[in-house]
Amino acid sequence: MKSAINRLPVFYRYLLSYIVLLLLPLLFLGTTGYLRLADIVGNEVERNNQALLDKLQDEVDQKLIQMNKIAGQITQTPELSPYVFTHDPLSMYEGKKMLESRVVDDSIREILLHIRGSDYLYSSLSVYKAKDFVTDFYHYSDWSPEQFSQDLNSLTKPFLRPAEDVKIDGLPYQRLITYLVPIPVNSQRPYGTVMFMMKEDMLLKGLNAELTLPKGNAIVFDSKGQVLSAYKQEDYLKDTAFYKQLTDERGSATLEIMHKQYVVTYQKSAKSGLLYVTMQPQSFVMAPVNRVIFQWINSLLIIFIAGSLLVYLVMLFNYKPVKRLAALVEAVRGHSIRRANEIEAIGSAIHDMADSNRMLGRKLEENRSAVKEHLLGSLLKGEMKTLQEVNDRGTEVDIVFPNPLIAVLILEYPSSLIPFKEKLISEISAKFEEAYLGYCKDSLEEKRTMFIMSVEGSVEEWKSWLGQLHEYLSTVFEAPITMGVGNVYAELTQVGRSYLEASTAIDYKLIRGSQRTIFFDELMAHDHEDMFNPRRVLDDLDIVLQHGNPDRISEEVQQIAVRMKQSGMTLFIARELCYDMIRKFIALVEKKQPGSSNGSFPDVMALTDFTTLDEIADLFTTACATLCESLKERKPASSSALIEQITQYILKHYSEPDFSVQKIADHFSLSLSYLSRYFKEQTGRTVMDYLNEIRIDQAKLLLRTDDRSVKEIVLQVGYYDVSSFIRKFKQSVGVTPGEYRKQQRA
Repeated sequence: MKSAINRLPVFYRYLLSYIVLLLLPLLFLGTTGYLRLADIVGNEVERNNQALLDKLQDEVDQKLIQMNKIAGQITQTPELSPYVFTHDPLSMYEGKKMLESRVVDDSIREILLHIRGSDYLYSSLSVYKAKDFVTDFYHYSDWSPEQFSQDLNSLTKPFLRPAEDVKIDGLPYQRLITYLVPIPVNSQRPYGTVMFMMKEDMLLKGLNAELTLPKGNAIVFDSKGQVLSAYKQEDYLKDTAFYKQLTDERGSATLEIMHKQYVVTYQKSAKSGLLYVTMQPQSFVMAPVNRVIFQWINSLLIIFIAGSLLVYLVMLFNYKPVKRLAALVEAVRGHSIRRANEIEAIGSAIHDMADSNRMLGRKLEENRSAVKEHLLGSLLKGEMKTLQEVNDRGTEVDIVFPNPLIAVLILEYPSSLIPFKEKLISEISAKFEEAYLGYCKDSLEEKRTMFIMSVEGSVEEWKSWLGQLHEYLSTVFEAPITMGVGNVYAELTQVGRSYLEASTAIDYKLIRGSQRTIFFDELMAHDHEDMFNPRRVLDDLDIVLQHGNPDRISEEVQQIAVRMKQSGMTLFIARELCYDMIRKFIALVEKKQPGSSNGSFPDVMALTDFTTLDEIADLFTTACATLCESLKERKPASSSALIEQITQYILKHYSEPDFSVQKIADHFSLSLSYLSRYFKEQTGRTVMDYLNEIRIDQAKLLLRTDDRSVKEIVLQVGYYDVSSFIRKFKQSVGVTPGEYRKQQRA
């Protein structure tokens, strides 16, 4: 298609482009006009449906309120009291007249009063024997004499029976709604029951559905989802799935019912608990819109044809200078361009050259930034051994650590400063001097910026300089900025520890207060050292690692995990212990097989993503499994059926907040080390990586299709810490959940 367009003469190519330019605003007008008209009509339909619902609800609710009032009036009428009403025939006659006077609404066919303990029903029309009422007079198809008697004598709350066919002696079947009210109303020991019999067609008469819903329906559901009353008795009313689709207290939706689209509006009454529904065929609702849209499209089509003709005439006039330019191109090139468009070709060549230069410059800059990030990341992970190695690799990207000591500095600031992050970094860099020089490392959290600092001098001078820097930044940006500072180390392998310390110091802002500099060495970070001494644990682990027995190593690490969970140690000490253990694992693997540990173990950045002792324990037990795998020469027999069962189990249970690798191992009666090693052999990744991938994929699906908040989605996919979820999500997807939702719905 593109090559065919390129072979067209200049005239027709430009003619086509101008017609496309003419078509774009027409498409825009057509689309916006359609949407606007659909919105206007849709809002009008929604208002009309809401008015119908309000009217329907008001009428039915008022009838229920009126019947409750009548029941209350019967209670307060002396002539209808159980002590007078059944005393003698005269009292019964007077009581009957009183009941007849209560029939004030033509929708109420009959009012009956039953005094509990008696055998009779007294109504405005007659006196019935209670046991014969539903067998000889009113024949209910689904109301047995036993149930009828039980309802009359045992109800303590009003009870509303849905509309049903009732055969009355001497009359054809009628659809009646029966409402039973124990009296006195709201009494725990009622002495009687008032029964109202209403005509279903009279209940919805005030809605005037013949005019307002000529092809639709109006329905009233009770709290159990039964159809209390309906303008039209349709088959879909017997399907419970129809009621289940109306999940909210109030709303509007387009539903497919009996292979036909309907616009359904519904709301629930706070007074009666009844659900009121109106529905109309979508084709009926959209008919006026479609007529207007058809006329609108015809008008746009006429405009398009007339505009295309005008463009053609203007092109004929403007083609002469284009033709002369084409002749000049032929003269310069020395050959006929014939049908080819040399102007576009020359412009494209110049444009490609400019793009190539810009792309080359951008790639150079991107590579520079990537190399810088990689170098700083390697430094954080403890992969660098000496300052000389760091400086040799960093010279090309202007990273040089002139001083022997290194520390990590983390700044946290409010969301309002995020747009000014680059300015903040620039202001900090401008304050660097020979004794205190740092390099910015990207952080996964938007509101944090991290610097790896090269430090010289005493600790007091270092703290004094940081205090001055914090005071300067607070003055310039006029916002609360918190600085977390890790300890200063001379060993490069301890840079990761300084990062953990700086992160922990930042977390203490809720205790120490924000808008200040928090030094880790001033925190009481080792409160539980006597109860569970990490130094002693590491010494014991060294002895086990020297023997190199994978099973013994796994057993020792399992015991450490259990003791750590029971000790109640602080989160930082757990992270620090995990960091030291993983470093020992890496050292042992490097000693046995140099270079084989790259990427096999979690790095220091991953430790800050875990916010509970259980998560950290799972992390270093998984790392231990990786270590044991490298130490064992014999590979256990694998089974594709088992890996399929494990992945299916994870897919089924991943949303449980307490789900863990240990839980999987217990379910399949496997050791944790064997499960971790086996899973990685079969899939090429760890169980935790696979679990996080499943959870993030499900979160992405919910963010695209579900309107619930990020917090609710976090809980549904198995996370319970929103901030931890956001960090993992951004690390995997590249954007935060909120930004991902906006991108997908744009």
